[in-house]
Amino acid sequence: MHTPLEITAQGGHVIPPRGDHSTGAGVHSADRLWDALSTLLILAGTTLFLLARNGLASISDGRHQPPAGFSTWVQRADYFSAQSSLGLGMIGVGVAVGIWSAIRHAMRRRGNRQTPAA
Repeated sequence: MHTPLEITAQGGHVIPPRGDHSTGAGVHSADRLWDALSTLLILAGTTLFLLARNGLASISDGRHQPPAGFSTWVQRADYFSAQSSLGLGMIGVGVAVGIWSAIRHAMRRRGNRQTPAA
C-alpha cells in the first residue's frame, strides 16, 4: 500500500523511501543485543538489591534464629550488605552498558547519515 507521503507500509513495518538516510539505517541488531544486556543487568541488580533489603528488614524483626551456616546475625547482615553492594554494582554496570550502547548507536547513525546516497 502506498501513502501520499510515498512511504511503503506493509502491516506493522514501514519502509522509508530511498535516499532517506535519517531513518533508513534503523537500529543494528548488535545494538539491540547490547540494550537487552543492559536491561538484564539493571533488572538483575535491582532484584538482588531488593532481596538484600528485604533480608536486612527481616533481621530487624529479631524473632527468628539465624539460618544454618551463620552463627550470628552480624554474619547474616554482612552477607546481605555484600549482596546489596553487588546489586548496586550490577545496576551501575547496566547503566554504563546502556550509555555506551546509545553512544555507539548515535555514532553509527551519524556515520550512515554522512555517507552519500547512490
